[in-house]
Amino acid sequence: MELLIHLDPHSKLGLQNQIRQKLVAAILSGSLPAGEKLISSRKLAEQLNVARNTVVLAYNQLVDEGFW
Repeated sequence: MELLIHLDPHSKLGLQNQIRQKLVAAILSGSLPAGEKLISSRKLAEQLNVARNTVVLAYNQLVDEGFW
């Protein structure tokens, strides 16, 4: 699975928050169906060219907010 997430380097939001926002938008729009397994944090970090920890923190926040 490849997620189409584009990060804005000029955004006032940090990378972690941008990733979280994009994932929430995908969930709410239905383009990321409920129950579908997410791409691994390692692969998403590689695709986005960010540290894996950045993706892990975004994923953890989604869990804390009840999205997973």
